[in-house]
Amino acid sequence: MTLTTPAQERDIRFSCPNPQCAQFNRPGAGNIAHRSWTGAHQHIERLRCTVCDREFSEREGTLRARSKLPEDTVIRLVQCQRWGVGDEGTADICHVEIKTVHRFQRVAAHRAETQHRQNVQHVEVAGVQWDEAHAQLRPKPVEWVPTALAMGSWLLLWGDCGPRTQGTAATLIAQVVARPRQLPLLLTDGWKAYRAALLQVVGSVYRRRRRGTVGRKPKPRLVAPSHVFDAQVGKVRDHAGHVVEVHRRVVFGGPRRFVKQ
Repeated sequence: MTLTTPAQERDIRFSCPNPQCAQFNRPGAGNIAHRSWTGAHQHIERLRCTVCDREFSEREGTLRARSKLPEDTVIRLVQCQRWGVGDEGTADICHVEIKTVHRFQRVAAHRAETQHRQNVQHVEVAGVQWDEAHAQLRPKPVEWVPTALAMGSWLLLWGDCGPRTQGTAATLIAQVVARPRQLPLLLTDGWKAYRAALLQVVGSVYRRRRRGTVGRKPKPRLVAPSHVFDAQVGKVRDHAGHVVEVHRRVVFGGPRRFVKQ
């Protein structure tokens, strides 16, 4: 007979998955109770939230949800993905079909993004460094992978994949702005789309007063708020790809305000 998960351990391990519940994603609230056992061998525990009466499996929200793969196989799949093993090699090592590897990759990517959105919130960040790299996905065209890393800890605040456009840059900036407690120092490269995307996300509308009573009214434009500090770091490389010179330029904030910062 399979023993029920102790109540104290159950409160720490599980939380209500119902977004409409007052105790959603809050482990340790004491609202999770044992309901029943399911599975071919009655080895999967079903739980119930005492606040909203939502029943769910102990595997919900994990990589084993609605899956018949053994636990050791799932661990090997994660390890293969961690060390960059190819899809065919992963299927051979884990003794699964190639379509199982592809399905696992989709589920793992979705789960990792959900976990990142839930946990990386209100972090203390002194500065953020943005950069992008290109990846060739055959037979598709080149895709760009923009990333935002916290200076010092190198915590990945956000990463994305898509074309190298202002829209992709704006999506990255919007996610970065939502993570820290306050807007940190921003360091970017010389890509011009970052300036326009930053104004698109955090810029405020400035309407200049018209001088006199004749003539057209000045058009409104986006300006950076006073608490935004942005600088660009550009690298000059030789024919061999070695960095021979580094240029630094203040985009928003001004040199004097950067010294105070």
